[in-house]
Amino acid sequence: MRASIAVPFALALLAGSASGFAQSTKDQFVTLQPAEQWLASQFIGHPISNDAGETVGNINDLLFDKGGRIVNVVIGVGGFLGIGEKNVAMPYTALSITADANGKRVLKLAVSKEQLMAAPDFKATEKTVYMRAKEKAGEMGEHALEKARELRDKATSPKSN
Repeated sequence: MRASIAVPFALALLAGSASGFAQSTKDQFVTLQPAEQWLASQFIGHPISNDAGETVGNINDLLFDKGGRIVNVVIGVGGFLGIGEKNVAMPYTALSITADANGKRVLKLAVSKEQLMAAPDFKATEKTVYMRAKEKAGEMGEHALEKARELRDKATSPKSN
């Protein structure tokens, strides 16, 4: 008997909550990106230069605090197309964001490429699917190199002739 009363009561609560949600948030949806706000996705992969105009790295990620504010920026340094690249994290406040004469976003850090290369590696504690795939690809590449060296050594050894 109690179950038959509990179900309609729970449904009434849910219906009330849903209608309350619709009324309280109706005017809170953003339908157009405000001019003074930027998409985080536009920053990922964006090159960073220094005051000398040298490209010193690119943005690989942004770290947010629990309040939703960007606190640190993860910069990919060295390597080519992500291979051999290392991540370095710096405070987001170290990043200068301006626009060039054409209105294109320009990101700058007051550091040299050498300083970034010498900086300690950043290690993320959360792993994205991309990070896990990149790590696995690196492991597979290392394994393939080991196997190739092994086969080369076998083919060039005097015993195989």
